[in-house]
Amino acid sequence: MANSDVPLTSRIQSWLRARNAKNEQFRRDVQAMNVDGVRHMANLSDAELIATDPSMPSARNRMEMQRRLKVAIEALTAETTRGRKAANRAAVMIVALTAVLVALTVVLAVRS
Repeated sequence: MANSDVPLTSRIQSWLRARNAKNEQFRRDVQAMNVDGVRHMANLSDAELIATDPSMPSARNRMEMQRRLKVAIEALTAETTRGRKAANRAAVMIVALTAVLVALTVVLAVRS
């Protein structure tokens, strides 16, 4: 009786291994589809992304729009910071040139 259980156990183990292999392949296929979906979203223009089915926007769609918004905000912040730094340098230069002009004016007034 114990001998008849061995083939059944082997068949069950074999079936379980095959099932696990199929499940693992399915997980890899789903992951590949998700990666392809993300790449597809990233390749859409802003207008195409916004125009995608507004009645049922997917989480991926919202996440891509949020990612693009974050990138745009970071770029705008960097540009604003550069503009502020350039304005500060220009203000310092104007003050320095004004001081030089005042000094030259004083020198000219004293010599006259």
